[in-house]
Amino acid sequence: MRSFFTLALLLFFYSSHAQTYYISATGSDAVGNGSANSPWRTLYKAASVVKSPGSIIHVNAGTYTETEQVKLDAGVSIEGEGNSSVIKSALTADWKEILSLRSEEGTNGNQHISNLKFDGQNLSTFWCIYISGRSNVSIYDCTITDFKDRGVIFNGRNDDVAGAPGIYATGNKFYNNTVSNCAAYNTANGIYGRGCLNIGGQDGMLIYNNNMVQNQRPNGYNGYLIKYQNDGYLKGVKIFNNTLTKIPFGGNFGGDNGWDFAIEFWNVLGGMEIYGNTIQGAVDIVNTSRGMHPFGIWIHDNKLGQPVLNSHFESGLIFEVSNESVIVEKNVFSKIAGGVLFYAQENTVLNDINIRDNRFEDIGRNTGNGNNGNGIQISAGTLLGNENHYTLSNLVIYNNSFKAASNNAPFYGIEITGAAAAVGIKVQKNTIDGFTAACIVANPARVIDSLVIENNILSGNGNNNDPFYIVGTPANYSFKNNSKSGSAVGSGSGFSFRQQLLRPLYYEAKSINPLLAIAFLSFIIFIWFARKENIYAFPACILFAALSSFISFEDGHLGLLITYFYYIGMSIYGWMLWAKRDRKNHRIVRITSSAKKDWLIQLLIFGVSYVLIYAALHFGKDFFIPGSISVMDSFIYAASFTGLWAITRKKAESWYWWIVANAVAVPAYLVKHYLINSCWHVLLLLMSLWALYKWKRRSTRRRI
Repeated sequence: MRSFFTLALLLFFYSSHAQTYYISATGSDAVGNGSANSPWRTLYKAASVVKSPGSIIHVNAGTYTETEQVKLDAGVSIEGEGNSSVIKSALTADWKEILSLRSEEGTNGNQHISNLKFDGQNLSTFWCIYISGRSNVSIYDCTITDFKDRGVIFNGRNDDVAGAPGIYATGNKFYNNTVSNCAAYNTANGIYGRGCLNIGGQDGMLIYNNNMVQNQRPNGYNGYLIKYQNDGYLKGVKIFNNTLTKIPFGGNFGGDNGWDFAIEFWNVLGGMEIYGNTIQGAVDIVNTSRGMHPFGIWIHDNKLGQPVLNSHFESGLIFEVSNESVIVEKNVFSKIAGGVLFYAQENTVLNDINIRDNRFEDIGRNTGNGNNGNGIQISAGTLLGNENHYTLSNLVIYNNSFKAASNNAPFYGIEITGAAAAVGIKVQKNTIDGFTAACIVANPARVIDSLVIENNILSGNGNNNDPFYIVGTPANYSFKNNSKSGSAVGSGSGFSFRQQLLRPLYYEAKSINPLLAIAFLSFIIFIWFARKENIYAFPACILFAALSSFISFEDGHLGLLITYFYYIGMSIYGWMLWAKRDRKNHRIVRITSSAKKDWLIQLLIFGVSYVLIYAALHFGKDFFIPGSISVMDSFIYAASFTGLWAITRKKAESWYWWIVANAVAVPAYLVKHYLINSCWHVLLLLMSLWALYKWKRRSTRRRI
């Protein structure tokens, strides 16, 4: 009974204090009491008087120009009568909002703002609404327009410091609103983009059924529709059934005349879902982790694209820095250059990425130069330096349709570039059509362990619809059950001199290890000095082998150490042998032709070396460079071993071994997509032919 009377008393107290108050354009702050018959004149007056939780301030139809900032207490709501209830502000100071809902972190707002129109008066007012530290605040059925810097801010923190809050805001909602022209980007002053809606430190916030447009300002001055606040830190946020329209991008590169973002979030901490939206502009996600949620971010059933192809680069989904547990499915990407882009950075990780059941339509850029984007691109990015330091694991690209734009097709459908290591990549049951250079490209390809390309329909792509690899080939590679038809328009047989020769050479030369370049030069010097019978050939060969050993050890190709140790040992032996002199200081070892015994020794060295190296490559392939071809590589190494032994004995026929080794190496490295190595062996082949000619002449003269 006591509990009943206590509850009744509380209900009476609440009903006597929580009531509806009114403002009217014809009311009076001086004599009004906030009743329906005697309303106040301003929202400022009402908010300064109404403090009781559960109270509602009703804004009658009319236009209200506030001269003071309105500070709304927790628990107090504001309702209007739709677009006929217009709130304007005479405030023009920067960093100041019309309506302020600021509290300590963890405050239960338990309030709403609805059925109002907020007018920034032609960008004269900086912000519209700022909410900080409060949970359970809803803004719905409002129109918000023409604010200078930002429209609405939901901030879990109360100190405006960039970082995660101590207590996350929960239960906040933003829905059924119309927002336009409320986000700034000032290229001239270096101001990064603001948002019509800004959120940070939120857990479980819902954003849905809004219509947001930011295309009213000149190029370079339009911010984003939805943006993070204070570096984001967002959990379980759901954004669905919105229409978001960003002005088409007008810059020549990211940051030039702004960015193409409609949405930008940093530090997604799991459980974010973006679905059912129609978006003109890109979605940019920086740093995603799963946390305690079943996924990091799930983006599905959206329409992303432009009404027509832009002459500038337009993106769809962009994932920057580290991202894990990303699901992208059942979206339509239309008339944009880059569908799904991952811009990893130095020492970052991409893990557990699923891209499935999406349609990529008219992918390209309205320029016609071919360099127009990708369906999917995974690359090293640019923020922290374009280095090959990110790692990629467990990427699945499944049952997507990629269609390049007619007459404006990009080079590649799927591109994976700049990784330090990649493992567990599957490309299955996709349709890839009309990309000029290749359906799939990997650069460097040698860092990929486990690549499966199966059951795809590949048509009208360059490179004869085959994947294209630069700098090596993937290990544990499967390419089977793929249907191939047609060639890229204008590519003839599918071979492109620029894309398949010049471009790979450029990228391979650009990324070549300086130590490897010195090693290559050292071996050229070895051949040059050996041709002239100069004893300094052997120090050059030792330097080549030592540097190559170090590089192989660093790359984990421990099997190659045996071959380079042989080079070092045989070079030391040859150095000592060539240095020997008789009593008259004449060379003891001179150029001679191989006798029958010499040929038998050479054939024995070749045969034993071939068998041992073949067995090592066959049974220990993980210790060698990915993509090694056992038959050809065994021949190259065995012939080189034999040729080096014969050089130590100054047998003219030693150059036969070097000639055949280099002749086989040229196509072998072409097949393995090491063009620099192949070109290097072409040079060595020519030098070996010249050395053979010189040694033969010297051998003949000495016999005469």
